[in-house]
Amino acid sequence: MNPDRRTILRTIGAGSIGTAAGLFGGSAAAATVITMKGGGEDIWSTQDAFHYYYAEVSGDFDVAVQNPFIEDIESFTKCGPMVRASLDADAANAMVRRRPNGEASMQYRPEAGAETSSVGGTPADWMRLRRAGDTVETYHSTDGSDWTLIERLGPDDIALGDQVYLGLSVTSHVVGELCTATFQNLSGVEPDTNRDIGEVEVAGSVSTQAGVPLVSTNEVTDVGETSATLAGELTDLGGADAADCRFEYREVPTESWTETEATARSSAGEFSATVDDLTGRRYYEVRAVAETSDGDTATGATAVFSTAAPTDGGGPPDDAGPETSSQFGPGDGFADAAPWLDDTTPVIKIREPTRRQLGKAVSVDGERLVVFETSGTIDLEVRDLAVPYDKLYLAGQTAPSPGITLIKGRLNVAADDCVIQHVRVRLGDAGYDEPTESWALDAVNTADETRNNVIDHVSASWSVDEVLSVGYDTSDTTVSNCLIVEALHDSVHPKGSHGYGSLIGNNAENVALLGNVWSQNTDRHPRLKEGTESAVVGNVVFNYEDGTWLDPDTDASIEGNAYLGPRTDEANVFAEDGVTTAVAHLADNYTDGDVPMVDDDVSVVDERPLWPEGLEPLASERTVEHDLQNAGARPADRTYHDRRVVEDVREGVENYIDSQEEVGGYPSLDENTRSLTVPAGGTRAWLESHAARVERPQVEYYQVDFVAGEPIEELGEDGLYADEDRLMRFARGTPGEGLVDKDTAWPSAELRDCLDYGHIYAPESGTGTVDFTVADDCEEVTLSLAVHSAPTAEFSMDTVDQQELLYATTETYGPGDHSIAVELPTDD
Repeated sequence: MNPDRRTILRTIGAGSIGTAAGLFGGSAAAATVITMKGGGEDIWSTQDAFHYYYAEVSGDFDVAVQNPFIEDIESFTKCGPMVRASLDADAANAMVRRRPNGEASMQYRPEAGAETSSVGGTPADWMRLRRAGDTVETYHSTDGSDWTLIERLGPDDIALGDQVYLGLSVTSHVVGELCTATFQNLSGVEPDTNRDIGEVEVAGSVSTQAGVPLVSTNEVTDVGETSATLAGELTDLGGADAADCRFEYREVPTESWTETEATARSSAGEFSATVDDLTGRRYYEVRAVAETSDGDTATGATAVFSTAAPTDGGGPPDDAGPETSSQFGPGDGFADAAPWLDDTTPVIKIREPTRRQLGKAVSVDGERLVVFETSGTIDLEVRDLAVPYDKLYLAGQTAPSPGITLIKGRLNVAADDCVIQHVRVRLGDAGYDEPTESWALDAVNTADETRNNVIDHVSASWSVDEVLSVGYDTSDTTVSNCLIVEALHDSVHPKGSHGYGSLIGNNAENVALLGNVWSQNTDRHPRLKEGTESAVVGNVVFNYEDGTWLDPDTDASIEGNAYLGPRTDEANVFAEDGVTTAVAHLADNYTDGDVPMVDDDVSVVDERPLWPEGLEPLASERTVEHDLQNAGARPADRTYHDRRVVEDVREGVENYIDSQEEVGGYPSLDENTRSLTVPAGGTRAWLESHAARVERPQVEYYQVDFVAGEPIEELGEDGLYADEDRLMRFARGTPGEGLVDKDTAWPSAELRDCLDYGHIYAPESGTGTVDFTVADDCEEVTLSLAVHSAPTAEFSMDTVDQQELLYATTETYGPGDHSIAVELPTDD
């Protein structure tokens, strides 16, 4: 069939069949299955770690094999036929690989110790590896008869001698964990030896079984909102007289299967069943199962299909949802935020905060909106959480309080057209106590050669490499409203001290970094590598040794940023000595340090070399307060670590850490649950409403207070609103109506003599302002404009202690005319 996004069928693996130890003796009249178990970090890069079942051969060969099953350990778990120049871990090799998503492709290492490259990627379960003379060819097929060439390698592409090692390979892509893969219909080689290659920690194995039943899962048809027809085929009874054939199905990402009634068969042939208890706009997994009369069980490939969306539709238009409380929305950079998302996009619900559920959801190959019916801490179990397929919208804003935090693993966006919102990722050292390359990881990154991705309102911390980075050769990436904080300074990175913020990889085009807070990292805020094009707008950098670093051949627009607390004499924006091709436009940037804003090695230009269309910059005088109010996963629902790092910036607390244990260790969040109903219409507006709930405090009434000093968080009955004096002006309002009541309070005689000030007013929607003058004979005075929640519409001393501080703008002013402003709660 030609799948569209309303009905998608993907082969992603198969269930296991019974195995018994045996010897492989070439082709057999009855079905013969080879079962391999292999561990290892990967078959990739410059070194391999996997299990190998092989024979030593010379000259030409032509190997074909079918892979009905590979266990879904990781998205880059792989198996398939391979040829190697030697049994060394870094040997030149070529492989036709199949991954748990069912895609077949090829990869090769051209010579010993070189980097590995890959080609292709098409759903297929048959693989073929052929050598004729000095040419190696790789193929895939869906039936073992009609073969499609993947790639042809000549003698200039790969260095293989006449004598080679030829066979089957499997790697789990997880150190210390085994992956099971099964093969059948092997021809062209008779393996006689199996062993582990490289460092795998857990030994692999091989076993074979002849005369087993075989069953396949066929195309799902007649897919509606609540029903579908499941189809399969019993292809071999394995010597038994009969078999009961049925299907198992489940909604992604649940673990338990639902069974259909069985169909009895005494011969090979097709069977089907109709199910009518499905939910619309969901992904389902299905697999065919055959239980033979002599006690064997065969399980077919697992297929994934999506049900149709409800047809009643309706709902508000996409632009009806509330706007973000931040100056910078997810669509304000160069990326187009999920243009594919609409009211038919399948929804995947996370109901348990586990790696299994989240990993299953992000690994579906198709458009998917992932929402959360639970809060909690998701332990990634000391490994990556990769997003391998395009068009993921990960909506952390849908989780109940206190939201979702990922620990002990990297979030790696290795796909295009994705949006990641409102989650926290805290890598940490994960118990490693010695330097290791395998854990020199970012907390969050986009992979090389990805495009059109948005990372918005993410809290990333405790990295061993950079905290949050953008890959090499990427295009159209937006990173907005993120807390990028507390890289582990001297942890387990093999290079030693490496507490860095962000790296924008070579040749990354159109990168927008908007409204982020980099804090407590030593370097790279960000580092713009060679050939990059970036807009760095409205960010805060705090407690750093190097600010924004431009490599050669870079173009950057750097505006409205605040550089606070430099620990260096280096300029905030700099290039290495002698660089002449680092080009930047700078405007309205602020620093509180005694360092220049830009050094002489940066070529400063008058015009912006690039700029996202329609982006409105943030005035640097507002940057600090704006970003501290808006950055991070859930600004209105911050957990301890986010509150702590934001308060450190406010208070100027400088603190590099070497381990997460120095600041309280990995969090354990409450697991609260609630049921979500995703509307049949207005999906974007629904997501925006959930975002608004976690981005801004939800209040019925509020009070804006103009006070001296810094505002007190817990108010008492004495009427004090600040640490230095009573409030001078206040105004009551509601999110819907804005400011509705203004009054004067009780300033001291000292402040009356020093300040002349007006009422609180709203010159533009959503902003409260006070204009004032500090007298010439007064010293500097610290003033705040604070927003408190209010229990009632009218002010009363009896309810002062029920008010809660939501946020505030605090600045120190000298003699002259000034204005102070703060954002107001709205119901947009």
